[in-house]
Amino acid sequence: MKDKKACIFYFLMTIILLDFGNQLKKMSFSSYIENINNPIFSITHLNNTGSAFSLFQNQALILGIIGVLIVLIITYQIFTKVSFNDKLRLLSLTIFSAGALGNAIERFQHGHVIDYIKINFVNFPVFNAFDIMICTGIFLYCTYIFLDIKKEKNEQN
Repeated sequence: MKDKKACIFYFLMTIILLDFGNQLKKMSFSSYIENINNPIFSITHLNNTGSAFSLFQNQALILGIIGVLIVLIITYQIFTKVSFNDKLRLLSLTIFSAGALGNAIERFQHGHVIDYIKINFVNFPVFNAFDIMICTGIFLYCTYIFLDIKKEKNEQN
């Protein structure tokens, strides 16, 4: 185990983010929130049996298994290679894992993910909180890589 604090942080934050995503989904079913419809976004309900942009339709089981495998690989990486001092890396992997695991759980439970956030000012697919977590995690990890490369270049000079 690389760093006990990193592992504890990873598991606790993943659980908290999973709960947060589930609460947003439950809230989207309330009559008050369901009536949100303005020029920026609206709440709707769409059962997506595929992945992003409705690719791989009717492959929920396979997509769920892939999501779990990715989270297991990330968990292994955190146990063996990530320290608590790599805060941006740890945070990005945690946010991504929560999103991937949340969507995987929905796929196993329902055979689809429930997408409910629709952007109204641009033609974009309906998405959910777990999709936001996946994208945020990827963005933060890319930022981590960029900063790490920049740091290495500065150390070489």
